[in-house]
Amino acid sequence: MVAVKEKFPHLPDGNLDVDAWLQQTAKKYALPDFELIKKAALLAKTASQGLTTFYGQPCLEQGLEMAEILLDLKMDVDAVSASILVSSLNEAHLTLETVKENFNDIVAKLISGVKQTNIMNTLQTNINKTRDMTQIDRLRKTFLAMVSDIRVVLIKLAERICIMRGIKNINFEERKRLAQETLDIYAPLANRLGIGQIKWELEDIAFHYTDPQTYKKIAAFLAERRVDREKRIHGIIALLKDEFAKAKIKTTISGRAKHIYSIYLKAKRKQLDYQSIFDYSALRILVPTLDDCYTALSIINRLWEPIPEEFDDYITYPKPNGYRSIHTAVVDSNGKHLEIQIRTDQMNEEAEHGVSAHWLYKEDKTHHGGYEAKITFLRQLLSWHRELAQHDAKPDKTFQEVFEDRIYVFTPQNDIMDLAVGATPLDFAYHVHSKLGHRCRGAKINGHIVPLTYTLRTGDRIEIIVTKEGAPSRDWLKKDAGYIKTARARAKIAQFFREQEVGHYIEIGKQQLDREIVRAGMPSFDMQKMAARLHLKNADALYSAVGHGNIKAAQIVHTLQREMQPETTALPDIETHAKTAPAKNAHFQVSGFDDLLTRIAKCCKPIPGDAVIGYITQGRGVSIHRRDCNNISHLTPEHNNRLIQVNWDNKQLGTYYVDLQVRSYERAGLLKELTALLANAKVDLIAMSSTINKKNHALSIVITIQIQDIKELNQLTHKIGELEMVYEVKRITF
Repeated sequence: MVAVKEKFPHLPDGNLDVDAWLQQTAKKYALPDFELIKKAALLAKTASQGLTTFYGQPCLEQGLEMAEILLDLKMDVDAVSASILVSSLNEAHLTLETVKENFNDIVAKLISGVKQTNIMNTLQTNINKTRDMTQIDRLRKTFLAMVSDIRVVLIKLAERICIMRGIKNINFEERKRLAQETLDIYAPLANRLGIGQIKWELEDIAFHYTDPQTYKKIAAFLAERRVDREKRIHGIIALLKDEFAKAKIKTTISGRAKHIYSIYLKAKRKQLDYQSIFDYSALRILVPTLDDCYTALSIINRLWEPIPEEFDDYITYPKPNGYRSIHTAVVDSNGKHLEIQIRTDQMNEEAEHGVSAHWLYKEDKTHHGGYEAKITFLRQLLSWHRELAQHDAKPDKTFQEVFEDRIYVFTPQNDIMDLAVGATPLDFAYHVHSKLGHRCRGAKINGHIVPLTYTLRTGDRIEIIVTKEGAPSRDWLKKDAGYIKTARARAKIAQFFREQEVGHYIEIGKQQLDREIVRAGMPSFDMQKMAARLHLKNADALYSAVGHGNIKAAQIVHTLQREMQPETTALPDIETHAKTAPAKNAHFQVSGFDDLLTRIAKCCKPIPGDAVIGYITQGRGVSIHRRDCNNISHLTPEHNNRLIQVNWDNKQLGTYYVDLQVRSYERAGLLKELTALLANAKVDLIAMSSTINKKNHALSIVITIQIQDIKELNQLTHKIGELEMVYEVKRITF
């Protein structure tokens, strides 16, 4: 197991000497700008005084240890400063707001991203359980945060190394759980990013806790063979240096450390005992150029007999994580196996530091976050998503589908956005801002102009071409035209036209009402009061509803006429057909009767298209129920003779109240999207209430709406069901 780093400098009173650490670190790493790191260390010292992590390490010490790990990975001062503060934010009262006040936006963004990644800590716990959709959605956003700035995941890996180094004395079960989590998530992630330096340490420490007996057995054998192995390696290195000198190749040759967990895996894979694996020795040869790699290989093959099945050319065919090296094995003059890796210095840097090395080589060091490094990292993470989805013996299809239903694209500033599969440039534009969508007239993908119907792919960089002033086209709303995929874009376009048409429909509605009033010979009346009765905002909203045809002008006039009659005790307003006040043969034909009062039952609220049946009440006419109504199905035999056949009168239909329950996982903006959907569908929302279950983050929304018939209701429930995170839409009966 990798040894824990030496203790930090301490003051006589036992406290950590931050000033001494800063001086040592500044000298060791020769950073040109050390002020930000100093500021972070001093703030962490103040904020976390006397506080420790869950495994007993002082928070300040953990922060400084994380900083050293990142400095070894050659990360910048922003990432190092953020790492120092992470522990203090977790355990102390230090807030993100304080960080924003005292540090630059980059440090604050990095810390925010690290806090998001804490969702990863719960993944292993639920790996064999039904995965919570809210958690999966948050996990996806976590990965996006990681992609938005690669340094976030490096900070998280540094934190995990500190945890694994320090959990020796915690509860056995918790220690084993953390170790298994490390083998399942963090070590594979380090491998996916090509960071061998971190991968090997995490694996060895975790293996020590998950299988301590095997670990100790392998460690003991390594210790016993150390002297003989080093003597043999020194002789081979001397021989190789002479041969390479003759070929005029400058080399660095070293005996490669064998990691305990890799020995375990190799023995398991080759079905050998550990004794056989220990007979292997390993060398690493670093050369200046690519051509030198293959020259070195030819020299080695000339000296010793190669083992063909042990040869891998990862330079010509790199590993998915970008790892490049030549691997070969030979039988030396003593008949013993010798493993050899050949690579350039740059390849070795990438093998040890992975994505952080790629970041430094490919990007201008003054501007992190460029497209090339991000897209490489994004592809690696998407592959890792699929690996995570296959942890179970029976992979969770839903978990896989959640990651496969999104694409990840770049803005011109290299920020990342996730959209639904099939999204177009217009969907992207409306996702950024409504005005950008309205003004969109074209798009460039990766620098090339494409049509607005182009289907976006993961990794695309999008630039929207706009006009100074503009409006959307109605053609964009045509489903078969292929301009938009997402409900969000469709809602924003429809809302634009709806707002443009408001004045037009208000004028139409006002004219219709005026004509009906004149025809009825009635005086003028207060439309504001009538709007309030209909739960509408104001008189203009009432006129607009009439203009759209949602409310009939004749219904309003008829209601007011009834109100003006003194002998009328009930006030049969225009909602009669949707509530339970009696209406004489309002919308039904009663079999065998011509003059019976009918009323819609409160319990099931039937609408046109529902199979209905009448129930003769005492003194209140016929109550109309759905045939599947619980109250009808539970009638006693003596009441069955009150049932009567009824049919809808298709000539007198109107609008009807329906209660719906929408169940979803909690997410921001859902209520707003739901109301926008109803508005775009021209469905009046009468009432809405919602409740949240904090334990499972489930959201229950109950809405009352006005609907014309069952066909319209089915179309609406289907649209609601397509909203993100919604998993059930059902009609409520009481």
